Amino acid sequence: MAERLSADQWGAYWKNRTITSFHGAFAQNYDGPVKAYWETQFSGLQTNARLLDLGTGNGALALLAAQYAHDHGLDFQITGIDFSDIHPLELQSENPLLKNIHFVGNTPMERTGLETGSQDFIMSQFGFEYGDRQASLREIKRLLTPEGGIFVAMIHHQDSAVLKQAREALQQIRQCEKSGLAEISEQLVGLQQQVAENRPLTASQQQQAQQLQRQLAQGIDKLNRYARQLKEPSHVQMFTHNLMQLFDRRNAAHITPQQRKQAISLLRRENDDYRRR
Repeated sequence: MAERLSADQWGAYWKNRTITSFHGAFAQNYDGPVKAYWETQFSGLQTNARLLDLGTGNGALALLAAQYAHDHGLDFQITGIDFSDIHPLELQSENPLLKNIHFVGNTPMERTGLETGSQDFIMSQFGFEYGDRQASLREIKRLLTPEGGIFVAMIHHQDSAVLKQAREALQQIRQCEKSGLAEISEQLVGLQQQVAENRPLTASQQQQAQQLQRQLAQGIDKLNRYARQLKEPSHVQMFTHNLMQLFDRRNAAHITPQQRKQAISLLRRENDDYRRR
């Protein structure tokens, strides 16, 4: 089984002010059939039902529940738990109903610390499968009200549209890595660093810098042409946009070589994290 992201890595992802775990999709929150399915589940709950969202992330599913309650005059008591450091309230300006949800980060679903029999409805949207399933099921059983408690989870399956999208995103990541642009950028920044330290480039290094600049421009152009063939090229666009911004002459006075080096390192790390996610 592929290595999964740690709590720190997921925490870094949630700092990106995204509501869901899908890069380049569901920008405003889950919609379509996914949203309709959960609304069907919420429709059978009492007005003051207590809901728990496991693996809540930045609260996408919990927010759907809060929106449903708001639209139907219900008073759901909603808690969202995640094992990483989450940042849902940073999205409150775009999603005011997040304030109606009690979020608990750095808390595993296997050991929530919540009171026994305290939840009427426990749910999970692409989160349950990331925990220890047997331990999580024992905890869910403990938390549900003895009579009438419900647990519903939507999980990945091999042929789902979600995994199809993930595979397409992985292809984009591979194309970005195959381009070698991160390595070219790092070499170019190394030469820029030398100039910034008042160490003049040799004639050979000046020639190398010119060659690297051509390779960078050609590589970005090639990736952009590849992106135009895709239905949802968000990852390639993010990758090329960031590189273009780093080396845009208009930004030269505002970005130091060290900052460029850090940005390229972050771009590499985000690629790696997305692959495992």
